[in-house]
This record gives sequence, structure tokens and C-alpha cells, in this order.
Amino acid sequence: MKLPKKCPHCGITFGATPHGYLMIRTDLDFDSEDESRIEDQIFECDNCHTLFRARYELIGFTELQEKEAKP
Repeated sequence: MKLPKKCPHCGITFGATPHGYLMIRTDLDFDSEDESRIEDQIFECDNCHTLFRARYELIGFTELQEKEAKP
């Protein structure tokens, strides 16, 4: 996922000096009615405290198989 480089509300740059941070306010909730949809996650700008919603969508699902390590 590509997060914004600066806050759209106050304009502070995330990760630069002086800098702001996007704080994660909620965990992802995978219990959605739409099979390809994952619930939103909320972020907060630590400078202006504006809340932002990130939307996720499941675009792939691959089975992983465990292999025995060679001695």
C-alpha cells in the first residue's frame, strides 16, 4: 500500500524533518460481507489529529507449502 507523503489537511510531511507520523488507530477487520473487501483501517495525523480511512481489497490468495530444511 502506498501511503501519502504528507497530510492532506495540515501539509506536514510524514518522515521528513520537521516531520509528522501517521498513527494507526484501528486494526484491520477481515470480517466483511463482500468477499473481496477487507474492512477499513483508520490512521491519524499526529500533528493536526485529522483521521483518515484506508480501504483495502483482497486481490490475491496463494497457498504456501512448507518444505523440509536440508541438513
